Amino acid sequence: MSLSAKDFDGLIDRKRLIDRLQTMVRIPSENPPGNEAEVASLVKSYCAELGFDTSDHEYEPGRPSVVATAGSDPPALCYCSHIDVVPAGDPSLWDADPYGGDVRDGRMHGRGSSDAKGPVAAALEAIEILKAAGIDLAGFQFAFVADEETMGLKGAKPLVEAGLLTAPTVIVGEPTSLRIVRAQRGPCWFRLIVKGVAGHGSAPERGVNAIKHMAAILLHLEETLPDISHPVVGGPSINVGTISGGEKVNVIPASCIAEVDRRTIPGEKIEDIEAQVQVAIDRARERFPDIDARIEIPHFGTPFEVSLDAPVVTEMVRASGEAQGSEAEIIGFRGSSDARFFAEHGASVCVCGPGDITVAHTARESIDLDELERGAIAYALAFARLLER
Repeated sequence: MSLSAKDFDGLIDRKRLIDRLQTMVRIPSENPPGNEAEVASLVKSYCAELGFDTSDHEYEPGRPSVVATAGSDPPALCYCSHIDVVPAGDPSLWDADPYGGDVRDGRMHGRGSSDAKGPVAAALEAIEILKAAGIDLAGFQFAFVADEETMGLKGAKPLVEAGLLTAPTVIVGEPTSLRIVRAQRGPCWFRLIVKGVAGHGSAPERGVNAIKHMAAILLHLEETLPDISHPVVGGPSINVGTISGGEKVNVIPASCIAEVDRRTIPGEKIEDIEAQVQVAIDRARERFPDIDARIEIPHFGTPFEVSLDAPVVTEMVRASGEAQGSEAEIIGFRGSSDARFFAEHGASVCVCGPGDITVAHTARESIDLDELERGAIAYALAFARLLER
């Protein structure tokens, strides 16, 4: 079947689309602490209205993710987006109620309007369009997940690992301004732990200063960052996010811990990071041979890339371009998303959605309602074409 954006223009219900988004925005689902239950119930009801079989899955009490499937065929295409939002913060920084869903000047304002309840609303409207067009939805699956904003460990990750999301093709909804993400850096969060020997601050020669040793290591960390780059995500990066140590100003610190955010690019592995940090430690030992340091890596998210000619990329690019009336841009994510969990399990995945990532997580978060509508059309075209394959 030959489909075009014009075929769907008359089938979209702009009021329904905006009303659904507004209803979702008006339900705070902040993470932390993780208050997704009410909005999960809402999106589950929307999926049931569409005729989907729905189920809840909790990996922490009161924090459900919703899986909804059309028909009884094995899933061929999954759309995944998240229903949690970051905290709104100080309300006085907002021009209006962050959970009011105010509409003015062609935009809806509020926490989650872009990240990522806008993409969720657009995807739901896309299915409404396809149903109205008589498109067979067999093999389509929704996953509206909790916990993405705190790395997805209680949402998408366990769903994928439990075999509940097995579609070979996946579109992840995030605010990309309808650009298509085909590659993503990986978040590697590690701890440097340095031990010293406590003593009286008036006699530093009688102890071993863990903070001094940590400082020496940290000075060498950026030197070990490899000089490599990827065509769409750029190079790796490193940021020392927290540091703690010492008990009292007049006591030689016996311990120091630094937490580091190292972003990897496709091709880098956890062993590479461990080896690079060890190089920094070894260089610091050239000055302080008695350094006692170790590394712990509690979280390593795999970077990924998808080929330019993968159907999920080509069809999403084509659909986004047709919906907008201009060529769609292919980009990379320097940050992270739930897409990595699907990529780690062999799925062909891209990230795309309406909304502006530059206003996400700010007191200016909002979404252009025309773009929201174009996003629904783009999703409908991509869903239909990928299901035909």
